[in-house]
Amino acid sequence: MRNTRRPAASRQRLAGFTLVELSLVLVVISILIGAVMGGMNVYRQAMTQRMYSDFVLGWRAAYLSFVSNSYGIQPGDSTTSPSYAVGGALNTPLCGDALINAMLAQGVALPHGRAADMPDRYVYTDKSGTPHELQVCMETVLWSLPATTVSTFQAVPRHVLRITGLAPSVATAFDAMTDGRIDASFGEFREAGSEAGQGAASTAWSQDETASMQNADEGESVELTAYLLVGR
Repeated sequence: MRNTRRPAASRQRLAGFTLVELSLVLVVISILIGAVMGGMNVYRQAMTQRMYSDFVLGWRAAYLSFVSNSYGIQPGDSTTSPSYAVGGALNTPLCGDALINAMLAQGVALPHGRAADMPDRYVYTDKSGTPHELQVCMETVLWSLPATTVSTFQAVPRHVLRITGLAPSVATAFDAMTDGRIDASFGEFREAGSEAGQGAASTAWSQDETASMQNADEGESVELTAYLLVGR
């Protein structure tokens, strides 16, 4: 009778992975995924820092150059009968070509933006990979400052850089870079709508990283608007 049993060596070759071997593979995969995700977070943080220092602070420097060259007259204001407000009045934002042309007319060098003819815009991606576009404008708004007694505040005109297109994680990162803490209504970086608040309590930003825009299935981040104080 013919022997059909496989030799011992053949049976060993057909054996699968042991639980220990599978566990080791899973541990290695987890380490590799963690390293990749950590590298992506470091890269994203570096890009956010660069966007803030090169683009946002670049526009603040451009504003300071403008008022230095114009002897205090604000962008978009009358040169013959100035009101010393951006655009000539309170809450009159100066954006787009009007802002760019006003700056160039004073010989001000502008930051690098999305393109050569769009120095007021900057494209980036949020943590989910969703693209966003920052846009800066200049405006004079009422700004809350401490009054003459404890825990009282007054709203006074201040010149700001208005920044739209901020993903929540970027907004809070910019806030921390500006003031060293995250607060939507205090410091030099504030969420639009909270810039003139009269309360003494700290205020959180209105949206966080879990928010979605228009209930998008892919979890697209909402966009916030903020003000960066640039001049008195």
